[in-house]
Amino acid sequence: MIKLKTLILMLTIIVPSLLAQDTLQTGRTEWENGILFFKSDDGAHSTRFDVRGLINGGYFFEKENLLSDGTHIRKARFALKTQINRYWRTEWDIDVAEGAVEIKDMFVAWYGLPNSHLKIGHFKMPLGLEELMTSRTQTFVERAYPMLAFETDRRMGLQYSLWAERWNLRAALFGQSMDAAAKNKKTDETGNGFGLRLTGLPVKTKDILLHSGLAVIGQKPDDGSQLMEFQSEPETKLGDPEILQVIVPDVKYSLKTGLEGALSYKNYHLQAEYIHTSVIRLNGQKNVSLDGGYVFASWFLTGERRTWFNEEGEFYQIMPFDEKTGAWELAFRYSHLNLTDFDAGILGGKANNFTAGLNWYAASNIRFFLNFTHVDNSVFATGDDFPGDYDFNYLQYLVMFFF
Repeated sequence: MIKLKTLILMLTIIVPSLLAQDTLQTGRTEWENGILFFKSDDGAHSTRFDVRGLINGGYFFEKENLLSDGTHIRKARFALKTQINRYWRTEWDIDVAEGAVEIKDMFVAWYGLPNSHLKIGHFKMPLGLEELMTSRTQTFVERAYPMLAFETDRRMGLQYSLWAERWNLRAALFGQSMDAAAKNKKTDETGNGFGLRLTGLPVKTKDILLHSGLAVIGQKPDDGSQLMEFQSEPETKLGDPEILQVIVPDVKYSLKTGLEGALSYKNYHLQAEYIHTSVIRLNGQKNVSLDGGYVFASWFLTGERRTWFNEEGEFYQIMPFDEKTGAWELAFRYSHLNLTDFDAGILGGKANNFTAGLNWYAASNIRFFLNFTHVDNSVFATGDDFPGDYDFNYLQYLVMFFF
């Protein structure tokens, strides 16, 4: 694990060289959609920072020595994203929120063919609209239940992406993550798999965007363990209470299938996803079926609209019409997660969450989120030594800035 002081030393070398005066004299800077670019005169080469700070805090109305109020640094990200001679792009992205360096995205991509790229390195695998969208575009303080429990997250992989004006296709082969804690020096890395995601806009007019998508991820257990773990916090990282939790033994492989859809009409947005996970088992054990989903609706009181980014098959970040007053959004989300399969003897619990949110996009790069959530747990939701059927409410906020 790289120590924080090593990171600081690296930044003191990298950043001044990027900002050196003689370098800027041979190129130009541009501010595009809330992002500052350093570009060569011909536009063939460019570099930009992706710096993100997320400050999170909250209050639990029912604690009973199980939950604790508090604040923490949710994310502290630093990334360099570079384009080289129009055909190559690289990304180097780390998080230091926990006081130690965690590798996020680290890859190189080739853009030598029209409307496509080939990427190799460490990046998110293609499953889940809300999971794949950057935190800069999130509507709630945390992603919904199925994204937390069924995420494949970042893996070492090879991915081909192809897109047109109204559709996007991604296909990936992957191995294990670069997480040092997950490495086993005496065991081969076996957690390989594949991913495929197809999304598009069946309807695209001046006032309406209709997004639909289908994705599938096949994956083997890591390090030949024949174990797979599924768990989730109640859509808050405060205290990290993983109340829904299960470890499935005798696993051959898992197959995750995701359905996604969204409808934007002027300044209104409706979005939903469903993920089903089938765990195929060894030794005559019964296969396991787990699932989860969410639906949310939002309304921009100030009239802003979401736009669709075809290169990623996702929605782009909100840009306030008025930088002085910002943009205001009301949102409501229902989410569900089921980690229980009685037929297979798997009792990880179920939960339903109801969240109301108020968001202020104070500027293109500064945002404030306020969420109130009611958590309804089942009798088997007993992870982290919680009693079954323990329901509670909490209020949490998030302050986000990025550039």
